[in-house]
Amino acid sequence: MGLIVQKYGGTSVGTPERIRAVADRIARARAEGSELVVVVSAMGHTTDELIELAHRVSQEPPHREMDMLLTAGERISMALLSMALADRKIPALSLTGSQTGIITDGGHRRARIHRILGDRVRQAISEGKVAIVAGFQGVSEKKEITTLGRGGSDTTAVALAAALKAEYCDIFTDVDGVFSADPRLVPSAHRWESVSHDQMVELATRGAGVLHPRSVELAKQYGVPLRVRNSLGASEGTSVVAETDLKPRGMEEYRVTGVTCDRGRLLLKVELERATVIGALLDRAAENHLSLLTPVFSGTLVQLFIERDAEGEWQRHLNELVVQGFLRSYELERGVVPLSVVGDRFSQDGTALAEVLETLAQSQISVTMGTSSALAITVAVPATHADDAVKALHARYFENRREAK
Repeated sequence: MGLIVQKYGGTSVGTPERIRAVADRIARARAEGSELVVVVSAMGHTTDELIELAHRVSQEPPHREMDMLLTAGERISMALLSMALADRKIPALSLTGSQTGIITDGGHRRARIHRILGDRVRQAISEGKVAIVAGFQGVSEKKEITTLGRGGSDTTAVALAAALKAEYCDIFTDVDGVFSADPRLVPSAHRWESVSHDQMVELATRGAGVLHPRSVELAKQYGVPLRVRNSLGASEGTSVVAETDLKPRGMEEYRVTGVTCDRGRLLLKVELERATVIGALLDRAAENHLSLLTPVFSGTLVQLFIERDAEGEWQRHLNELVVQGFLRSYELERGVVPLSVVGDRFSQDGTALAEVLETLAQSQISVTMGTSSALAITVAVPATHADDAVKALHARYFENRREAK
């Protein structure tokens, strides 16, 4: 076998026992003849704990110093895994993002990868070693340590697989693959053997936590075979493939891949000074790599979902835009979250949106905003009813229709 890139998430390396289990899996892959590059996340909730620690010493920690702090989590994981491999007589070399040559732009907290040098990784492989790379991090052209944002280790892994021309990239997590809903919330959720790149991007963007959307976009762009697997089990997981590789279903009927909710977002309502200045808001978000979901425009009113952990940064930019005369006002609705149904051909069949609204109404769940595209329907629901909404829609699209057949 050839070169394989494996990525292990925080739960997969969350304890010494799980790190040893990962080392055993790596040992088995080596015994089968594979060359390995392994990307690791920080252990368990280390990143959240470091963020909390930062805010205990600073009201508004500078982004540069946050990057210096947060990258420590992945360095701990990579060193411990290398030690576990040493006990198994497997030569390994741990490398930070900068040592790997992951060159990014200068955007702290949400940097974008420009290129990967990878010289030390290639050298380690040529010497028969397993390269253990710290995910989530890189270095700018000015030699500043940067991070890639939440879920950035997925992006690290796929980018490395593309740069090294790996046979495939395995993303190991704590579930058996990509499901029609979160299996911890909906035990009857269906695991897909394969999903398309475009549908996986929609699922990931809208709250499915198994993959980061940027990693899927990279996999599609560079043709990296990508799989999502459980690090604690033997399931083959889910392959993320081109649309043409999916098994055919009805020729023109719409189909649903999953129902998801993103509790990491809140609703932002913005009143523009005039409709023509919308570019000032969108440009500010793009310049600072701030993620926004499903913007809806109506005259001078704009509604969109933003990430909760970027709320303070958004408020700073919004206040500046008010002072500069682009915005009249803005409002944050923290008790509202986006709920999405992801699939395809929704734009060809208006009954899809009607079914979503009807199902939620029958469950007495209010909807305050909604938008529909060919691949996704997203509505705003109260956070307190989000779980019930996911269960109701999953039952409508999967369980009830399965029983009807």
